[in-house]
Amino acid sequence: MATGVQEADVWAAADAVLQAGEQPTVERVRHHLGRGSPNTVGPHLKAWFRGLGDRLSLGRGTQNGDMPEPVAKAFGQLWETALATARDEWSASLTAERAELAKAKEALKIDHAALQQVRERLQAREADLQASVQAAHAQAAAAETRLRAAEEQVGEFRREHKALDVELSAARDQVAALQEALQHAQTVHQDALTAAQSRHAVHERRWLSEIDEQRQALKKAKDEYNEQRKSAARDQTRHVEALNGAQAQVRQLTDALAEAGAETARLRLQGEADRETAQTAQTALQQRQTDLESRLDDLRAQLSVKDAQIAALSRQRVARQPVSRPRKPKG
Repeated sequence: MATGVQEADVWAAADAVLQAGEQPTVERVRHHLGRGSPNTVGPHLKAWFRGLGDRLSLGRGTQNGDMPEPVAKAFGQLWETALATARDEWSASLTAERAELAKAKEALKIDHAALQQVRERLQAREADLQASVQAAHAQAAAAETRLRAAEEQVGEFRREHKALDVELSAARDQVAALQEALQHAQTVHQDALTAAQSRHAVHERRWLSEIDEQRQALKKAKDEYNEQRKSAARDQTRHVEALNGAQAQVRQLTDALAEAGAETARLRLQGEADRETAQTAQTALQQRQTDLESRLDDLRAQLSVKDAQIAALSRQRVARQPVSRPRKPKG
């Protein structure tokens, strides 16, 4: 199993770089090792620099002070230069890490603001959707109420239609009775006329012998005949007027029945249209509610992704906290 860069690896690489006549730096050590991140190599290289003085002192002790003064002076200058370079590299690395952390904080702040705006828009959208759903439910209930009212009105018109049928049947019966009465009156009038004519014939036969005696009787018969004819004419006029009135009433009832039938058909069509409209509105409402629920699921998924990103950025920020600055080695 692969392991990370260890302190011994960094120290060995730094010794190799120094023996090659170059100043050990984080990049040179990483290049020599061929792996390792600056955050890992940097602390080990600082520890190498802190222990380098003791190692050199130990080396000089083992050599019984045989190192020439120029070499020792040059080595001291190299040592100071290496320490200054290490400090500069560490300061640059720390500045870069701080800048990167500031960028991460700013990005986190922007993401948080964007997430807050998304949440506010989502809440507003959800409120609008709730209002739309309630309005659609109210419209469906109103359509259902209108449909029931239309059905009740159709039932009322049907009952009125039945009542009009009953009245029309009664009017027809009345017309038939009036026609029968008129026919009876005409028959009576004809019988009376026939009887009068018969009496007149009898009177004429008797006039040959009793013309003077029968003149008054004839006059009386004529008066009776005229009175009967006038009475029959009055009866016929009354019967004709009654028949015309009945016929007019029948026409009015027929017109009312036709209007009631047309109104019934119109209300039936209107009720069917309202029922279709309510059904269409309910189908559209269900589809819209399905679309809105799908949209809410997508927004919740996006919100979960944003929360995960924010958590990852927070973990990265914690992991990039700067380590404590190394203590200056005692000279």
